[in-house]
Amino acid sequence: MGAIAARAGVGRQTLYRWWPSKAAVVFEVFLEKTNIGPFLDGGKDFPAQLRAFAHGFRTLYVEGPAGTRLRELIGAAQTDPDLARAMVEQWFEPRRAQVRQALRAAQEAGVVRADVAADTALDLVFAPLHYRLLVSGQPVDAEYVNAVVDLGLAALTPQVS
Repeated sequence: MGAIAARAGVGRQTLYRWWPSKAAVVFEVFLEKTNIGPFLDGGKDFPAQLRAFAHGFRTLYVEGPAGTRLRELIGAAQTDPDLARAMVEQWFEPRRAQVRQALRAAQEAGVVRADVAADTALDLVFAPLHYRLLVSGQPVDAEYVNAVVDLGLAALTPQVS
C-alpha cells in the first residue's frame, strides 16, 4: 500500500479510507480493465450459449493476461471476507446472472430440465473448470471444456420416456 500511495501522491491513510486492503485496490483496477462482455450469444440455442460462455471462461482465465490476476484475487479472497463478497457481487454474480437467465429461458422452452435449480446447473458446469484451474493444475483446454459442457448438457436435458 505504501508504494501505491507514493505513486498516487497520497498518504496511506487516504488509501485505507477508500480500500481496506491491497487486494481491494487490485480488484478495482481489475474490474476497470477487464470485461468479457455480455453473455456470448449463440442465438436462442442454449447448448451453443453455454458452450460459448464456458469457452469464454477458458479464454479469460487461461489465455488472457487477466487470468493470472483473477486467480490471485480468488486466492486472496479466501482470507479476506470483504474481497470475497465484492468479487461475488461485482464479478461472479453478474456473469452467472447472464447464464442463469439463458438457462431459465431454456427451461421454459423445455430444452433443459425444469426440476433442476439454475444455480445447481451452473455449478455443475463451471465448478469443474474452477477446480482444474485453481486446485488440480490439470489443463483447462478446449477439449476439457467441451467434455464438461457435454456432460453437463446430458445431465440437464429432459429424458424422453
